[in-house]
Amino acid sequence: MRDMRNGDGGVFTIDLIAGYGIFVVMLAAAFCVATSVISRSLTEDYAGELRPLAKEASDMLILNLDSPPGWYTTPSLTGEVKSIGLSDGRPGILSADKINALGLFNGSELIRHLGMDDPDRDYGIRIEVRTDDGSLSVAAGYKAEGAADVYKCTRIVAIRCADGGERSGKLVVYLWRRYEGTAGTYR
Repeated sequence: MRDMRNGDGGVFTIDLIAGYGIFVVMLAAAFCVATSVISRSLTEDYAGELRPLAKEASDMLILNLDSPPGWYTTPSLTGEVKSIGLSDGRPGILSADKINALGLFNGSELIRHLGMDDPDRDYGIRIEVRTDDGSLSVAAGYKAEGAADVYKCTRIVAIRCADGGERSGKLVVYLWRRYEGTAGTYR
């Protein structure tokens, strides 16, 4: 290659500029790949910790009866609830009356009634139940705003309506650790 001299007499080659440019691009690419790999492994560990809790919560809702029985008939009884169960007595079949009453609870109450109140970890939860035809849709708990990662557990259920008919639907439990991170992603 041909040397070019600037006005001060220093040697300045195009090879040096090209080599330096390639080095900087490769260094930036290596940094991006390393950051992505580390972030992915941390996210998988975090979601792995939330997965059993979210599944346990959804199992409690679709398999268990409520305690005390009839809490859903009077809003004043919601303070006395020991456990929330949405089952109508048969596993996987939910009562529309209990689903409608689910909307009376905020996220803190849901965490407490589902047995997930842990002084070392502050969880956030949102439960959504809806029929596939849209005739019933209830959400309880907080939206996952400001959470680092949110684990989503979806269960297919049957919902016994007031008219005695059954409709297919979904129960979705969103679970996250509150005050962790700044941008939400769903797993």
